[in-house]
Amino acid sequence: MKKLLLIFIFSQFASCQYKPDSKAAELVKEANGIGAKSFYKDSIENDKALKLIDEAIKIDDKYISAYQSKTTFLYAKKDINGLLENNLKIIELRPNQPMWKIQRGLFLEINGNKMKAQESYKLGLNEYEELLKKKEMNQDFNFRIEYISALEANENLNQAKVEMEKLRSDFPENEIVQSYVKEYKLKSKAELISLWKSGE
Repeated sequence: MKKLLLIFIFSQFASCQYKPDSKAAELVKEANGIGAKSFYKDSIENDKALKLIDEAIKIDDKYISAYQSKTTFLYAKKDINGLLENNLKIIELRPNQPMWKIQRGLFLEINGNKMKAQESYKLGLNEYEELLKKKEMNQDFNFRIEYISALEANENLNQAKVEMEKLRSDFPENEIVQSYVKEYKLKSKAELISLWKSGE
């Protein structure tokens, strides 16, 4: 689960400064606590958590963290149709964040729809490239790492390696960046999909 969720929940800053309904936030917190306690491996507990999240969404359907948490539980259940539906809502709420289009591409590919997956990857990567033309985004190492994960998801591994080297060079004193470049091993599409199948 760790790698595919990546890209998915790689950046919790996606929640931005939105202030959710307090009851909705409480329900999502309770659901996350259930997941953390069972390591998302108890199907009965996962279903209980999903009901709490759905209640939260009914209260506040713009609460992005609710959908992000829902992704985690749906992933644990291997509910690909649920993941695709949930992902559409995230894209609706965060249309300017390309990571969600990349996530959609992965889910579509897992579901066997390679043509639509490629369309989603292409859309997401184009948006990343446009955003990286902005100085403030190019200086955001989290966003740069996110872009590398997007390239990896589309199996642009050579370009991902180039971007990793640029990242290393641009942030020589950043321990997070240096550790990431040194330790992270890029994965092929087959390896990424195998993570879904194995439940890691």
